[in-house]
Amino acid sequence: MLWTLPYTFRLVVKVTPESIKQLGGTLALDFANSVDWTQDERPIHATDALLEPDALDRWGVRMGVAGRPGGAEELELARGLREALHAIFSALAREVEPDDFSLSRLRFAYASAVAAGALVRREDGDFGLDWSPDEPRRVRFAVAADAVALLADPARMARLHRCPGRDCGWVFLDMSGRRRWCSMATCGSREKMRRMYARKRAAASDNA
Repeated sequence: MLWTLPYTFRLVVKVTPESIKQLGGTLALDFANSVDWTQDERPIHATDALLEPDALDRWGVRMGVAGRPGGAEELELARGLREALHAIFSALAREVEPDDFSLSRLRFAYASAVAAGALVRREDGDFGLDWSPDEPRRVRFAVAADAVALLADPARMARLHRCPGRDCGWVFLDMSGRRRWCSMATCGSREKMRRMYARKRAAASDNA
């Protein structure tokens, strides 16, 4: 979510793994939302929370899925998975079939996660994949497993949306049935400001 002032200049607020908002409703969507996206699905570098070498590890700590630090190579692989996830869920939110390359990237990450993981009983009694705390790929594996679980859940997928805010593109689950924006406090508020500004300009033009 990029903070902007309409039609004048853009104010970018630096985000970090600790400060970026978690509005996706699930781990995989929050990971896809760790950067803002243009309308043509390109990440906006200035809004990326995963730029610093230890950013992925810090994000994993915040989300409770951290493993041993994975270094620059693992960060790059995770950013590639993020791009694939956003492409997949953004397409599905618009009722478009995801591209094969993005699906292949997710499939590769998920297959690696399954091969390296163990089935364990969770606190709620269900079983799920988990990995050793020493696994440097643990964040990426947890995100991939969560993404596949979401894709296999038609009830949640029916609530998948993509924020229509300018230079946002965040994907999220609308559990209320009334949510249009990733956040009314940011994208929703900015759209109201744009409409108000447009009405004022139109009124001034009519009175000229």
